[in-house]
Amino acid sequence: MKIIHFDTDDLDNPLGGGQPVRTFHINSRLARRHEITVFTSTYEQSVPAVQRAGVSYRRLGFGIKGLGLSHHLSFLAASGPRVLRTPHDLVVEEFSAPFGFCSLPYWTGRPVILMVQSFPFKVWEARYRLPFERIMRGLASWQRYKAVIVQTDCMEQRFRKLMPRVEVHRVPCGIPASALRTSDEPGGYALFLGRIYSREKGLNWLLDAWADLQANDVRIPLRIAGDGPDLPELRRQVKDRGLAEIISFEGRVAGDFKDQLIAGARFLVMPSLHETFGISALEGMAASKPVIASDIDNLNEVVRRQWGLLVKPGDVKGLAVAVNDLWSKPAAALELGRRAYIEASQYTWDRLALLQEQIYLRAANQHLKEIK
Repeated sequence: MKIIHFDTDDLDNPLGGGQPVRTFHINSRLARRHEITVFTSTYEQSVPAVQRAGVSYRRLGFGIKGLGLSHHLSFLAASGPRVLRTPHDLVVEEFSAPFGFCSLPYWTGRPVILMVQSFPFKVWEARYRLPFERIMRGLASWQRYKAVIVQTDCMEQRFRKLMPRVEVHRVPCGIPASALRTSDEPGGYALFLGRIYSREKGLNWLLDAWADLQANDVRIPLRIAGDGPDLPELRRQVKDRGLAEIISFEGRVAGDFKDQLIAGARFLVMPSLHETFGISALEGMAASKPVIASDIDNLNEVVRRQWGLLVKPGDVKGLAVAVNDLWSKPAAALELGRRAYIEASQYTWDRLALLQEQIYLRAANQHLKEIK
């Protein structure tokens, strides 16, 4: 089967998140049986084409200096015409900010699968004071997708209401089987792993909690790994608040160093105010590390009280208490980590790719029956 996949993000994009990670891991496994081309938007210093593990990546669009959304806007404009010009049996369209629906079913008679990566439009409404969520709800009523794939039960319920005539399937994010590692070492620091967006990732709240701990003579090392637009301001705040001796920055991490960083932690902290899934939490769990996380939709389906700690979002005292409690009880942290490992073992990419492939094959077979 020839599959073309449209994803605004890319693994090499300096501002990339979990979306292109999922795109790569699913497609690299399906490429053993199918011909797959992934179209992504351009970004600074991007190359026109690249091959990754049997998957062809091609760039669409262009950037205009000083206009940050130009890469995304030009990608959107080019996507439909590219569908027309590219032989395919099935199209996969990512649903994510800033556009939501790209409406690719209007450019092809073949089945189009909507892959939901995020639904952050309330956040966008608060940031830009524009009715993004209402627009998405309006657009949903006239879309023609064959199926929708979501990552959590919460998102499944949302899309069943948004698109009641379309099949909605849940296929979560995952980890490579090689990422599963048991551990009997408690670890020597707390770890934040993710993009540096202070408000959405709750990083201001995180600093408040660490300042509260230090004011009570509790000094717990915290390592912050990741990159993003708020990194310079976050560094300044750490210095100005006298936290530089216990909080360090690792920048964007990957590969062996990332694995070592997770392995050396006692636990991960994810004080997010918005998450589509929480792949960083799953990466920690796979390495037998418990996670202290915000009790928010989607993330609280990955991190549960049986193998982690959940804290009311924005509750500085609650976060400080949870951190201090788990730090001071290494045996409890190890036990939670053991349970987290067992849960994470169900989320391997090999298993999830097979589930997603079945959805693709079902849509393709239904299409063949309809045209006969």
